[in-house]
Amino acid sequence: AAHVSAGEESARKATCVSDTSLTGEKVAEEVGLSRVHLYRKLKELTNQSPRNYIRNIRLIKAAELLSQKKMSIAEVAYKVGFASPDNFSALFKEMYGMTPKDYNEQHYSQSDS
Repeated sequence: AAHVSAGEESARKATCVSDTSLTGEKVAEEVGLSRVHLYRKLKELTNQSPRNYIRNIRLIKAAELLSQKKMSIAEVAYKVGFASPDNFSALFKEMYGMTPKDYNEQHYSQSDS
């Protein structure tokens, strides 16, 4: 298991989440595992497929960027590797239970008070 944690870490360093073409295959190649082995290990450790794991890392990064309020929602979507702001918004809402716009507004009012 320690090997995969190191693998996950090197995957984060070796690949940039903003690369829209980032796939489980690319991550597997970067960390020196077969695609199937990476899938099994990630599923065992995180209960997520490589595709969902990458997507969730992108969404977590997006939430960080949105809370900084330096970029528009579309800019954040592209910055974290989504090709479509609409798709980004739908997946963001699925993960956080609110749209990026609502997240932004809620975060703004919290940092204001």
